[in-house]
Amino acid sequence: MPLPFEHPEWSAVMGETMHPGGEALSRRLLSFCAFAPKKRVLDAGCGAGATLELLVKEGLEAVGVDHSKERLILAQQKGPTIKGDLAKLPFENESFDGAICECVLSQQENLLTVLAELSRVLKDGGILGITDLYLLTDSCGRTPGEKGSCANGARPREEMVDAFRLQGLESFFFEDHPGALRECAARLVWYGIMTAPKKTCRRLGYGLWLCRKASATK
Repeated sequence: MPLPFEHPEWSAVMGETMHPGGEALSRRLLSFCAFAPKKRVLDAGCGAGATLELLVKEGLEAVGVDHSKERLILAQQKGPTIKGDLAKLPFENESFDGAICECVLSQQENLLTVLAELSRVLKDGGILGITDLYLLTDSCGRTPGEKGSCANGARPREEMVDAFRLQGLESFFFEDHPGALRECAARLVWYGIMTAPKKTCRRLGYGLWLCRKASATK
């Protein structure tokens, strides 16, 4: 089953950012990351390159990586790109000062492997900025993500923080953005891309995280 963002009208509805919150949330994330000019920053899962373009315009040495050849055709018009798998990034150890990962981790069944790779390519003290879906929990505990959905690999916030820590990434800031998810769902329903949003949105949240790679000497 194709994922929602693979729907032919997805980009027409969501724009090139392809995630809840759009460019405004991407800009907010970058403002919190506060990367200094000329720093080397990875856009992991860059898609069509909307955030990659923002990074380049900020004077950063940005590189986008994505597994989709079709999306990279669009992204390469915005900045440097390379085709690659997030579970096996084609970069040397400690080669980036920072990284951005927007609405990508929730699609990964091998989350720990992807986080290990992001940690590997970050320099000590490097910042990883994330916006993504997470699972809400209730008295019955965890509600699994649905197969064939963008939330296939979504996890509760507590599990996300634990996963970051296991890979040497300290989560030091979180901001909730439920409105971004509701607005996204409403637009997708209006254009016939998504059905039954209430059930889905009741199970999911959308958040912004900042993580810092711990020093190896700590």
